[in-house]
Amino acid sequence: MYFLKRIVFVKRHVWFFRIYIPTLSIIIPVYNKGKYLAKCLTSIIDQNYKGLEVIVINDGSTDNSEKIAQEYQTIDQRIKVYTFTNSGVSAARNRGIAIAQGQFILFIDADDWIEPDYLQRIMHHTEQENADIYIWGITKETETEQYSLTSSFNGVLTQEEFLKAFVKEQYETRRGLYGYISNKLLRRKIIQKNNICFNPTIKQLEDYDFFLSYYDHAQTVCLFPETGYHYVTGTAYSSGSMIKHVNFMAMIEIHLKCKSILQQHNCFTQDNQQLIEQAIGGLALVMFLEMPTVTLSAIRHSISLLEQNNDILTSIQTHQTSFKRLKSLILKKQVFLLYLYLHSWKNYLSLRKRI
Repeated sequence: MYFLKRIVFVKRHVWFFRIYIPTLSIIIPVYNKGKYLAKCLTSIIDQNYKGLEVIVINDGSTDNSEKIAQEYQTIDQRIKVYTFTNSGVSAARNRGIAIAQGQFILFIDADDWIEPDYLQRIMHHTEQENADIYIWGITKETETEQYSLTSSFNGVLTQEEFLKAFVKEQYETRRGLYGYISNKLLRRKIIQKNNICFNPTIKQLEDYDFFLSYYDHAQTVCLFPETGYHYVTGTAYSSGSMIKHVNFMAMIEIHLKCKSILQQHNCFTQDNQQLIEQAIGGLALVMFLEMPTVTLSAIRHSISLLEQNNDILTSIQTHQTSFKRLKSLILKKQVFLLYLYLHSWKNYLSLRKRI
């Protein structure tokens, strides 16, 4: 009799832990999103899919975000709130990954929301198809309109098939669907095994950089036309203050990383070479046009950065642009003439604003 009681106790104990070992970990970085956070969290806890945990990373908010998150934590024990000093969205997401216990990871921004059966629909695909990553569509939402973006490809693709399709989608149609953070279901073991993380030093395209690293290790990709995630545009960043300065070299290096991954997997064709080089060359020119303070030393420094990689110089040479004079001056390293050109450009922009 004692032995039977022990068996019953053990079974109940295992059953208890099964309930609280989630299949899905949802990570939400929060910075001053009190205006939107309640709608976001409500849309999650109202889901008919229950096997989840919600990890809220409060990234040093100074509004009522932490209070709202903690109120929801008392309502639903699957919600866990962690508060840190402000370190930016990349650090916040990395902290969420480190805490996550689920087999799958899903990122949701604090100012977005999901439709009632959203999680049930996307998790259904994990039961139907065994893939390393699952990608679907999103609904972009502004104050006046909303529209959906879905993948041009559906079904399970090999890594090579996906990478070729990815370049066309990312660089030719420029819809950016494969670079968005919140329309992808990731396997936590792939992230852990390959030490994939967000680079906290990158302030633009940090999600694209993260997914390039993940795509490098994803052998199969499942794409499907579901939507249900509402990506709200026109609000401030989900974690941290607005970016004051664009680091164009960091963005160029991310595109070079894409090129390198394609080459490693024998997916670098003439067509996608042209697309990526056009993006790199364009950023190199804009780096000069958007120079915060035009000085001779700043121009020399920018040229020296470009010269560190011959692929960048090649991309500038092949770049199709109406700024042919600027392109020529950069390639010829005509520092003083560039100085005059850029000051003329700044004066032109200033004059246009007055008209």
